[in-house]
Amino acid sequence: MHPHIELLLSETWSQLEPLYLAEKKRIEEFPRYSPLQAGLRDYFKVGYRKGKSSYKQGSFFIEVEEPFSWSDSAYTWESEVFIDDLSPTLLQEEYAPALQQRLHTLFMSDEYGSHFFDYRFTVSFAFENEQGEPLYVHTEQWINPDKLQSLQQALNDFIDRKIKSDLPILPQKEDLFFFANLMLNQDVVTLDVQNVSSLFEHTDTKLITFRELYSDWQSTSRLALLHWANEIFLPRYFDMESEYNTTLHLKSADMLPAIDAKELELLIYTALRIGKSDADQRQTYLEYAVQLHSDQAEIYLLQGSGTIESERKTDLFHGKANDILQTIQIKLTTEEKSNYREALTYICDLLRTGFPHEYQLKYSSKSKSLLPVKGLAKSPLHRFFANALQYPALHPLIAEYGELAMQEFAWYSDVEPGEKSVMPGTYAILGLGLYSTNYFPLLIQYMQMVDTEHQSAQDHYAEALVETHGMDVSLVPVLMSILVASGQSAKPIKAWTAYIERPEIILAWDQQLQTIEDYQRDQVLYRLCGSAAKQKSFIQKAEKLRSSKS
Repeated sequence: MHPHIELLLSETWSQLEPLYLAEKKRIEEFPRYSPLQAGLRDYFKVGYRKGKSSYKQGSFFIEVEEPFSWSDSAYTWESEVFIDDLSPTLLQEEYAPALQQRLHTLFMSDEYGSHFFDYRFTVSFAFENEQGEPLYVHTEQWINPDKLQSLQQALNDFIDRKIKSDLPILPQKEDLFFFANLMLNQDVVTLDVQNVSSLFEHTDTKLITFRELYSDWQSTSRLALLHWANEIFLPRYFDMESEYNTTLHLKSADMLPAIDAKELELLIYTALRIGKSDADQRQTYLEYAVQLHSDQAEIYLLQGSGTIESERKTDLFHGKANDILQTIQIKLTTEEKSNYREALTYICDLLRTGFPHEYQLKYSSKSKSLLPVKGLAKSPLHRFFANALQYPALHPLIAEYGELAMQEFAWYSDVEPGEKSVMPGTYAILGLGLYSTNYFPLLIQYMQMVDTEHQSAQDHYAEALVETHGMDVSLVPVLMSILVASGQSAKPIKAWTAYIERPEIILAWDQQLQTIEDYQRDQVLYRLCGSAAKQKSFIQKAEKLRSSKS
């Protein structure tokens, strides 16, 4: 072996070994390993980079994890070997084979523990000379077949024991991350949209009543699908315009590989699933699928699924709906009660036939009515119901819509996901409560269903309700349901000070406070009274009034 190669090999290993030993120690201290993770280390790169300035000498480097495009995770060292003393032949025929042999032996062994290496390992060489010209560039991937087989078995066991099993058996949060990604890994499974969709949707159903775990799963499955689409599927068929412009362009005909029909179908499923929280991304993926000659994607974009009434037109209104894009478009010929009645009837009919509750409404009106509730988005959907609510004769129909639209853990797509997102039915039901006490039972039902951790619109509603109706004993139960549904960031309601000084109101609140859990009681008292001192004063007054009546 050439002396320069022998020295460079020694230097490379002296750089790598302490990094691996430190990582081995870290891995050994993990309290738990997921059965769905074969190991952690899956990447190694070595090379030489010229200096950034023409007068500055470059350096040898290694990477033990794949860097992001905007980051540099390389470890560099000053070598006793000069890059000009190394030829492509020496690097290719002596250095690379010797380093690969040592790395491969290590990769296939358990010398650093069974969880050190993943089942797949990428080895990359990237040497350039001082002029920045390629000297030796090579990448290859290895697979440990025993680890891969064990991982496949672990995935099958996990699906049987944790996904398909009946409650109360639940998967752990970190296992769900690996499960979602393995279901899209062609090394581990044969990609099949039916299998992916059935297992993902089965997991949805199983976890939906466990709020935190369900939310984690939705995020995890979404990110797994995004990674598969953006990093694996689309780059085969599309080129990015530039590093700074991520617009994709279909590859030229001579560079375009044969299109995998099953994977194209999976892209469409990805679009539909992600579209529940990101309508723009859904449309983008469907448009990419159309460029890959998917008739189904084109039908979805133009007509929806074909299972709903996509268009209804009368002398009073024109309605269009696309259940795949989750959009409804309403045009009224005039701004009158009968026009709104027909539009509302159409929307209710859509919901009865399975139209997504999380839709976006395209609607314009000369009237800019909005509900007098702070924090609500000024969206077309909000304005539509604010306008319709001005007609008392339509209130029963609006209540019917509210009951149809309410859906736990769901949000309208009328705004970007965030603090102004609201559960379907919100504008209709909050508006009805302001107009009439007849709809308080529906309002209470809504407050029992609303997600207090991911929605804040209800935090300002109690104040608006009292400004409209005042506060008497009969109103306290519905106000209680609203305060119990408050989010953690909700503030005390200062405008209520005069009301809660009245003895009959104090007793009414005191009676309601006895019916809820301790943590809810603390939350309600904080919103009613504010500071701990004021809460204590309120409790003392309630106890005194209670004892005087007994």
